[in-house]
Amino acid sequence: MTNKEIDFLILGAGVTGLAAGLELKESSIIIEKECRPGGLVRTHCFDNGYWFDHVLHLLHFKDTEIQERIQVLMGDMLQRCSPAAWIECSAGTVLYPFQLNLGALNEKARNKCISDYAKMFFSAVDKSSADNYRQYLALTFGNAMCDLFYFPYNEKLYKYPLEQIAADALLWNLHRPSFEEILDGSFNPNRLKETYNTNAFYPCPPVDSPVRGMEALVQSLSSNLNNIQLNSEVVHIDTRLQLVHILNNGIPDKIHYNYGCLSTIPLPRLMRLCSDVPEQLLKRADQLIFTKVYSIAISVKGERPEGTGHWRYYTDPDIPFTRLIFMTAFDTNNAPQDGWGLLAEVTCNEKETIDTGRLVQQTINAVKTLGYFDETQQIVGTHIWPVEFAYVIFTPETKCIVEDCFEFLEQYGIAAAGRYGKWQYSSIYQNIKEGFTWAKEVSEKVSV
Repeated sequence: MTNKEIDFLILGAGVTGLAAGLELKESSIIIEKECRPGGLVRTHCFDNGYWFDHVLHLLHFKDTEIQERIQVLMGDMLQRCSPAAWIECSAGTVLYPFQLNLGALNEKARNKCISDYAKMFFSAVDKSSADNYRQYLALTFGNAMCDLFYFPYNEKLYKYPLEQIAADALLWNLHRPSFEEILDGSFNPNRLKETYNTNAFYPCPPVDSPVRGMEALVQSLSSNLNNIQLNSEVVHIDTRLQLVHILNNGIPDKIHYNYGCLSTIPLPRLMRLCSDVPEQLLKRADQLIFTKVYSIAISVKGERPEGTGHWRYYTDPDIPFTRLIFMTAFDTNNAPQDGWGLLAEVTCNEKETIDTGRLVQQTINAVKTLGYFDETQQIVGTHIWPVEFAYVIFTPETKCIVEDCFEFLEQYGIAAAGRYGKWQYSSIYQNIKEGFTWAKEVSEKVSV
């Protein structure tokens, strides 16, 4: 067993950890339990040339400095990809955002949505006073839109009662339009609108590239790093000694950090790895709730469907998946030219046991019912994998629990970052920014 010493230690080689390591360079070590970096930002190749992202990601920037930095790293392969996403509901097929394209609904549903929205929009009710997410949606959009889309889709996505979800953490990508915008979308529907992810990008490497999809971003971030230690799992953190115990390819090892540790490990799991955590705080951290996702990849030989958009949302509870993603809509080389790849996302409760074989067959049957498979299409392979921490559930207690966990960790020079490390709903851009920001802040403190 060795006992290494480093100024800064980074736990997890996802995009947050890679960004921090890129900033700190040789003064840091990045520990990653998997055999390759990326975390959830990885891409799999199946069936001789069908590429599927582990879970769907896009890069949508809100910071020109970071956008330029990533564009320099990735070069011409990073292509603009303003997504076209469709919503299938009982009253019609609507371009996302739902509230800005009501004219695509049948006339009765459209008129009811406009009427109900007007009641809420012009009322004196304070939307910020909503006690929960369900109430916020109802006060914001009115009953008709909620019954058609917001309630059934979010219930299907989170697998948790909406009246038990706190609203404030889920509002960052929820656009409340003016009444004029509602009317414009009611009579001029299905036109792409400015949304939170309009300024989006997706990698399109050369056709012979050994890596495709969003993993090309990971490769660009990690290609100049010599401080990544793969196949290394954290098994214990001695907080007082600032000593991290790991299994490096199954062999026990220790790393001492002098000035700071950045963890992207899911927060409840991190708290269980740390010594000296009060038992009451451990129990509270165990109460942090999340949903899992199963990604189902289907490799198809046959003519590519047209007019699908990049992905489609499904509100029908009898359809197992929340979303279908058309991989060749992002990059035409994500499949052989005579085929295409379909990625389905199915959410489930964190404690739910899933028969994966049955789920794959249910997904295929639903896709056939939707008309994407016919006698000219040949399924050449199916693959399924779990994404354990997919969507964080924000209960009224979540914010206080997370803040108390952070307060404990900060005593020992540990910062939490990333989507699950910080226990937040965030984009790749935000996670990259967190990595850069933490690294700059800690290195400046040391140099003073």
